[in-house]
Order: sequence, then structure tokens, then C-alpha cells
Amino acid sequence: MVVKKALIHQSIFAQAPELFPEIMYFFLIGGYACGKTSALSDAILESIAELAGKKDKEGRKPKIGICGITLTFLKKTLSGVLTQVLDMTKSTYIYDKNSNIITVAGVELHLTPIINEEDIFGFDWNRAFVDELDELPTYKAVAVVKTISERCRQTIEGVRPPFLSFATTSQGLKGTFQTIETFKKQGIAYFIVRGKTADNIHLPQSYIDNQYKIMTPKEAECYLEGKFVSVNTDKTYPNYNRQNHYLDYDVYDTINEDDIIYIGQDFNTGFNKAAAVVCREGIAYLVKNYVFPDVRKAPEVFRYDFPKNRIRWIPDSTSNDMLPQFRKAMRENNIEVVYRKKNPLVRDRTFLINSMLYADRLFVSKRCEDVDEALFTRQNDPVTGLPMKGKGEKAPDHICDCVEYALYYCVSWLSMFKDLYSVTLGRRFKNLIDAGLKSTKDAYMHIKEEKVAGQ
Repeated sequence: MVVKKALIHQSIFAQAPELFPEIMYFFLIGGYACGKTSALSDAILESIAELAGKKDKEGRKPKIGICGITLTFLKKTLSGVLTQVLDMTKSTYIYDKNSNIITVAGVELHLTPIINEEDIFGFDWNRAFVDELDELPTYKAVAVVKTISERCRQTIEGVRPPFLSFATTSQGLKGTFQTIETFKKQGIAYFIVRGKTADNIHLPQSYIDNQYKIMTPKEAECYLEGKFVSVNTDKTYPNYNRQNHYLDYDVYDTINEDDIIYIGQDFNTGFNKAAAVVCREGIAYLVKNYVFPDVRKAPEVFRYDFPKNRIRWIPDSTSNDMLPQFRKAMRENNIEVVYRKKNPLVRDRTFLINSMLYADRLFVSKRCEDVDEALFTRQNDPVTGLPMKGKGEKAPDHICDCVEYALYYCVSWLSMFKDLYSVTLGRRFKNLIDAGLKSTKDAYMHIKEEKVAGQ
């Protein structure tokens, strides 16, 4: 018999799901080399012992999701450690490498890559164990947690309800932090145990001491103690604070007939996103967000939502060749169209949004959950420093572009934002003019407004 002495945080992590059956989400947030992978392996083995010989109501074997960034990553880490323990204990198991399923004591372990959440489908798991969630881009991590949650639905009589366990090194305010903040916002229960690098009694003290010497205090808190602190998070909108900027009421219900509605529009095949803004006394409010499978329906929907308001539509200028087909629909629905020669620079747009957030001049209505999620999770590419371009409808850049188009126009042209413009975009263009780049200013600021009859 092989006897292993677990570290305290490993033991707590393995036992927590049985101690708290009403909780679905469990997290081990650890420092480097604190034993996270071993903790996951131990928890999986404990689950196998619990589920061995059992069946669900349809007579199927218990199934467990074993999740990591890629299959290669899994084989080098979690599944590699797991099979090593099974071999060491002389346990009988079947490893089907074609289907990536390990079967032990009648329990199926599904090795599953999570780099693309759309590939996580067709599973019915009783529980899932996820290794290094924070290695994913932030917006993907949040989406992956939702997707895995949907897969954990196999119920087995006499066994606690399905759950998810995550073990990850803290990478600052990235995916795991954002996921937990989302749980807080939605009132979802979760369990966290932290493991410090120094808690691993098997590490040489010299290793621990040297790690603290080469890191800044903040880095040490994050990477050695598993705390959520801001270290190289690369957030596109670091000034967005949900507690301050996400309102607990619906601004849409307060719309007056004299409010002008500004709508930023993005174009994508199969999902065309839009965001509606209203501005009052120098403050911008995100009122509503949209997604249109068929963008030709947009004018009619906008007018339905704002039946008596003046509406200005600010579309993505990279699709200017598409705009003529909307002229008739826009005129029929009494909507003004704003044309640009080109979109403003991405850096200028994100700088403006952060400036508005910092000055508390931008707020998100309770109705705009997509905008809230996108502002909260969007990340910059660590190489280029520019916001990451995502794939698919869930990627945050699409709705964020809509917000930026609308707000850039509002701050540039509404007198209520004159003070903000002078210290943000105005200063930017003054510097360009001083450098002799007048054409740059003209290209970004050229606006043609096509107004409807009678306005």
C-alpha cells in the first residue's frame, strides 16, 4: 500500500466538495510549486474511489472531465501525474489514446482541451477538474467556465450534485479572478483555498528564499502566495470597476423623448453587435446592447426600442461599402447616419474609455450585461499592447468596438464633453498638429452626417 502525506491546502481542496455539497465551484489558488497538480490528482483519485462501481439513472458509467489548456499540456502535467500514480500503485486501468479516455474502476476520465470553448461539447460529466485556468486569455477563461458548467450534469444516486474543481497559479487579475468576480455579482457560491509556495514542505528553503529575492513584493504576493493582485494583467480597461460603474438599475426605463440616442454598430457574419448610448449633463450611459443575426433588421429594432427619440447611428467605417444598402431603411425609420473616412485609432478609443471611467463620466446600465462582461474581461496582447481580437460572438472586442465608436463620436462633438475632450482627444490632436500631421487629424475627425428629412 502506498501512503502519501498531503499538504494542508491539498487535503482541504480534496475534501471540500464532500463537506460543502451545496457549493458547485471549488478553487485552489496557489503559488509556484505549491503542489497544485498533485492536489488535482489526489482529488481525482478520491473521486474515483467514491464513484467506483456506481451507475447513473440510465445505467451509464460515471464520467469525469479532466481539463487543461491542450492535450499536450495535460499529458505533461495532470494526466501524466495521474497515470504515474496509477502505475506506482499497480492499479488496473485502460488508456484509450484515440478517444483520450482513461477508465479506472468503471469510471471514465475524459481528457479534454479547453483552449477553444466551442470544442467542449457532447459531454455529460458528474464533475470536472481543471488545471491552470489562468493560462487562458481572460475572456476565454470566463467562457470556458460557463461551458464546462453546462457539461457537468450527470447525476448519480447517493453522490453529491455535480461540481467543478480548479487548481491554478494566480496570474493577477485574469480569468480566475474575473470568474470569481462574476460569481460575486450573480450571487453564486464558491470555495477558495490558497496554497503558498512556502507551504510546500518538500521544497528546499533556498528555492523559496531566492524566489522572494528576485520578485517585487506585488509579484511575490501573486506568484508565490496565490493572491489576486494587479500584476501584468494587460486589461484593456483597467479603470472599469463594477461596483462603481455597473448600475443596479435600468437606465432604459428613464429614457425621455428629448434624449438623443447614439448607437455604435459593428459588423460580423452571423452576429452584428450594437450598443446604444444616452448622454446627460456630461455623463454617458450605456443603455442597451444588441446582437443581430441579420443586421438589416437593426433599423426597425432601434426605432421600436426608441419610438420617439432622435437616433444617430455610428457604424464601423471599415464596412462603408455596405452602408448604401441601409440608407432606405434608416430613412424609413427616421435614423441619422454618421459616416467616417476611417475608424479612430484603437489606442485613442481605449484611452478615451479609460479616461471617462477614471473621471466617472461613463456608466453601464443593468440591462447591458454583455457590455459589462466585455469591459471587465477584455485584454491587451502582451506583445503588441493592443486589445486582443477574439473569435466568435462571445469575444469581447465586438461589443467594445460598438461602445468605442459611439463614445468617441459623443465626446468629439457634444459640448457637454468639452472639458473631457480638451484633456484627452483634443490634446492628442494638438500634439499631432504640432508635429505637422494635420492630415492625420483630418482623417480621424472627418464626419459626414446624413440626416433624415425634416431634421
